[in-house]
Amino acid sequence: MLARRAGGGIPVDSLGVSVPVFLASGLVVVIAGVFLARYGDEIAEKTGWGALWVGTILVSVATSLPELVTNISAVVREDSPGLALGNVYGADMINIFTVALVAIIFGVRNLFAEQTKDTQILVLVSVGLGILALVLSATGDYALGWTSVGGLVMIAAYFGGMKLVYDAGRSEATIEEGSEAGGISAAKPAFVRFGLASLAIIITAPLLAASANGIAESTGLGAGFMGILAVSIVTTLPEASVTIAAARRRSYGLVLGNIYGSCAFNLSVIFYADLGNQDALLSFMEPAHFVAAGAAILLMATGYGIIRSYKNQALAWFRHSAYVIPAVYVAAIWWVFVLSQD
Repeated sequence: MLARRAGGGIPVDSLGVSVPVFLASGLVVVIAGVFLARYGDEIAEKTGWGALWVGTILVSVATSLPELVTNISAVVREDSPGLALGNVYGADMINIFTVALVAIIFGVRNLFAEQTKDTQILVLVSVGLGILALVLSATGDYALGWTSVGGLVMIAAYFGGMKLVYDAGRSEATIEEGSEAGGISAAKPAFVRFGLASLAIIITAPLLAASANGIAESTGLGAGFMGILAVSIVTTLPEASVTIAAARRRSYGLVLGNIYGSCAFNLSVIFYADLGNQDALLSFMEPAHFVAAGAAILLMATGYGIIRSYKNQALAWFRHSAYVIPAVYVAAIWWVFVLSQD
């Protein structure tokens, strides 16, 4: 059998090649993702478009670009929908795992106590998108020409949810009138660097997907498990770097805005991964994916419960659940591993 090649030239079916390619491409994705976050934040500041809104949309989408390109590549180039689905749910799981660790280090109260209405709605939108994807998978999704029923529903729900977040934040953080013209001009260098970092991800992410699939085939771990664990860890490192940096600046609204904005965007990637494919991505859900999806929903919902525990004294006991999130994540990963061996 001929070794499969990534990008038309690199054989990635052997561990001797796939592991180095995975590590090298993962390093590039992480570095590019860090620059994406940095220049996205600079654009938000210089344009005056509103820190929370731009942070939620621009920065979270920028840091989620590795997931977007990797998942499209996994489906289109590698014919590995299991890897794509694993990355979607694995990325959401590890995002909340990261938030929990940051909360434990910087203080659960500091991170969750003062979150505003728009952030709370963003969290609910993320949870709702997770539930919607799970329901579509369980009831059966169908291809619809160049896309799928599930893909169309997910992208419509994503944009509808972002509209709700935007409307909720209008009374708390408005866009500065008249700042756009001069601001955009001042932000041009940041836009250029932002574009170059994006290009690096677009070029490198297919190698990441190909090498991860090669490792899965060579080791027998399964594409779903590789997506849920290894690929999701690499592709979410940009979100982690932004989260830690924001927490150090005590910008706790940006922390949750970036993480939950990324979680919501990751689920909307189902639509983009379905474009031009004959089969619906959600129809490839396996038991391991259902476990990962359920765990992602549970972890995201736990964050909302912690926020509400500071609004309602009767729920004060729930604040301690932040310390349980890491254990739930590890238990879910173990369960996924066991299922992947069947």
